[in-house]
Amino acid sequence: MRTGRRQRGFTLIEMIIVMIMLSLLGAAAGYGLTGGVLAFTSSADSVHTLANLRYASERMARELREIRRDPVTPAVYDISTMNAGTLAFTKSDGTGVTLSSTPPLVTLAYTSPSVTATLTDQVSTLAFAYYQADGVTAASGNGDVAFIEFELVLTRAGNSYPQQTRVALRNLQ
Repeated sequence: MRTGRRQRGFTLIEMIIVMIMLSLLGAAAGYGLTGGVLAFTSSADSVHTLANLRYASERMARELREIRRDPVTPAVYDISTMNAGTLAFTKSDGTGVTLSSTPPLVTLAYTSPSVTATLTDQVSTLAFAYYQADGVTAASGNGDVAFIEFELVLTRAGNSYPQQTRVALRNLQ
């Protein structure tokens, strides 16, 4: 006859196998969560950079739309500097404005009151181009400029985000 009772519970081998299985499931879940967090962080950085790009481009375009015609010679715009890296002009309210880039900064400076603001701090390239009324021929001076185009390229984490904007100058006098 058997006098011993059957023991209840788990053996050591069963416990080890369950612990190994749980650790493998935990590692897989941790890997998936880590990948998700990295993807979210990367997307958030891209969205932030694109927001900076949009803000800087829209602000520059808004300022360019305010270039006034020269009060002495109404046939020309009141632009004092127009090269590939810097644009200086007078707005319709008489305020002097300078847009310039010294990577990684794009700055907007006003003469009255004297204020300088940073539009973005992630720029790799800012290039201005000036065109005549046909939109194709390069302008030779402020007397024949009708369009100002700028290309702004921001860089973040090895990725480049370019935007090209063309602004038609108004014929306000």
